[in-house]
Amino acid sequence: MKKAVLASAVLAVMASGSTLAAEVYNSEGTSLKIGGRAEFRGDFIGNGGEEIKGTMANKSRFRINVGGETQITDNLTGFGFYEAEQGVESTGDKKAEIELKQRYMYAGIGTQFGDISFGKQDTAGVQISQMSDAGQIWTGGQKEFINAGNEQINNTIAYANTFADAFDVKASAILGSDKNTDGYGLSGIYATPFGLDIGLGYAQNGLGTEPTTNEDKGDADQIIGGLSYSIASLTLGGTYTQGTYKNTGSSDTNYNGVEVSGTYKFDGGFRLMAAYAKSEIEGKGASQNKYNKDDFIELTGQYHFNKSLRTYLSYKIDNRNKDDYSDIDGTKISYDVENTLRLGLRYDF
Repeated sequence: MKKAVLASAVLAVMASGSTLAAEVYNSEGTSLKIGGRAEFRGDFIGNGGEEIKGTMANKSRFRINVGGETQITDNLTGFGFYEAEQGVESTGDKKAEIELKQRYMYAGIGTQFGDISFGKQDTAGVQISQMSDAGQIWTGGQKEFINAGNEQINNTIAYANTFADAFDVKASAILGSDKNTDGYGLSGIYATPFGLDIGLGYAQNGLGTEPTTNEDKGDADQIIGGLSYSIASLTLGGTYTQGTYKNTGSSDTNYNGVEVSGTYKFDGGFRLMAAYAKSEIEGKGASQNKYNKDDFIELTGQYHFNKSLRTYLSYKIDNRNKDDYSDIDGTKISYDVENTLRLGLRYDF
C-alpha cells in the first residue's frame, strides 16, 4: 500500500527552486526543514522593456522557506509550508526595503488517496505552465491570465495525487471572500515511458463586482496544454494557453499565448537555455484588433560551481512595440521597448 506523498517537501522544491533545504529537526515522526536562496540580479539596457536611465536596475531578491511534516500513521501525514521573499531598492544609496512579501502559506493532510492543502498556494494549472518555464528573466506568464490558473493564490484548496506512477492529477478551488471571485481548476500530466510528458488543464473564476452597482463583472476561463520531452542532457518544453474574459455589458477579451523552451546540460556544470514566448490580446480596449502582451526571445548561459552556487548571463530580445498592450485591462506601452541583459549570481541553501 502506497504511503502518503510528502507534499511539503515536493512543493518546497517547486517554490524555492532548490533541493537543498536542510533538516533542522526530526523527532518522533515530526521533521522541519529550512531552505531558500540569495540571488543578485542586475539588469542592463532595459528594465522590463523600459530603458534604464542610469547604469543598472537591481532586481536582487532573498527567499526563505520553512516546511514541516508529521507522520500520524503509515498512510496519514500532516504538513505545512511558508515562503517569503524580500527585494532591494534599486538606488545608489543605502535606502532599505524592509517589507517581506508572502509567497506561500498553507497547511494540509496527506493520505493514500492524495494530498489536500489549504491556504495561499499554486492552483492546479501551474503544473502545466511549468512545463515551459525555464527562463531567468521572464517566462511562465501565461498562468497570470486568470487567478484560477495562477500561482500563490489566497483562499485556495488544492488536491494532488499520482496514479500508476505516471499520471499526476491536481485540482484546486478558490473560495473568495468577495462576491463573484470564486474559481476552480483541474489539470493532469501523463508521463509516457519514452520521456514525453503530456499535460492539459482548465480553469474558471469570477471577475468580481462593479464597485458602484455591486453587479457581477462577468467571468473568465482558460485552457492550457503542454508538452515536455527529456532525452539525455536535453530538455524541451512547450505550452499553449487560450482564454476569454466574458465581461458583463461589454465585449469579450480573448487571450492566446504560446511558450517554448529548451535546456542543454554540458559536462562540467555549464548549461545553455533558450525560450520564446508570445501572447496576444484581442477585444476589450483594443478596437477588436490583436495586440501583443508578450513577444520575446531569451538566451541564457549558466554555470554551476556546485549544487549551491550558480552564475548566469541572460539576454532578452523584446519584440513588442510602443502602444502594444502591457496588460489585459487595456494599458498601453507608453515608451520605446528595449532589450534586457541580466547578470545573475545565485546561492541556494
